[in-house]
Amino acid sequence: MPEEKTANQGQNVPVADTPEIAEAMKEAMAALDQKQRPQAEAPTRDAADVVTEAMIKAKHELEAVLEQTKKETEHFRDKWMRAAADLENYKKRASKERDEVAKFANEKLLKDFLPIVDDVDRALASLLAQPNDPTAQILIDGVKMVQKKFISQLEKHQVVAFESEGEVFDPARHEAVQQINSPVPAGKVVTQLQRGFLIHDRLLRPAMVVVSLGPGSGPSA
Repeated sequence: MPEEKTANQGQNVPVADTPEIAEAMKEAMAALDQKQRPQAEAPTRDAADVVTEAMIKAKHELEAVLEQTKKETEHFRDKWMRAAADLENYKKRASKERDEVAKFANEKLLKDFLPIVDDVDRALASLLAQPNDPTAQILIDGVKMVQKKFISQLEKHQVVAFESEGEVFDPARHEAVQQINSPVPAGKVVTQLQRGFLIHDRLLRPAMVVVSLGPGSGPSA
């Protein structure tokens, strides 16, 4: 028996077969595995992922630039349309002003001839006050001819006379020099002392008139 025990002691016992050492090895392996696990589980990024992210970012930047460009384009389009509208309005105004200048270029000159027409009217009225004078009748015919020629020449330049007697007094066309009591309704023209004239439907000279206050409405002014 003592010889067998000596023989066994000469043999090498495996280290892993020792329970304490086996447990220590197990704990060490577990610790190593825990330390390496995060690296193993961390996702890997290859070149394709990097390129994709860069393209997505570039796309967002381009979209932002495009949106800004659209806003600026709309702004400049509005400014251009307003400028075009202003130019069109200016052209219309300029055209209208040219027409006005052409229509009324001779207004002052034509107005200067009106006193001559007034003189002819007064001469004719004076002659008509002598109906029984044979000489006056000859003069009446001559003065009427002159009056007709004057009026005809004025009408060629769109200058026309208007009658006011019996019309309602209009301050835009009439100049009242007197107001009197009259059977004529109040506010109407009793007598026209001087004819009024229009040029292209615009007042060239107002008519001088006497206006009725109505019958017995008060003293004449």
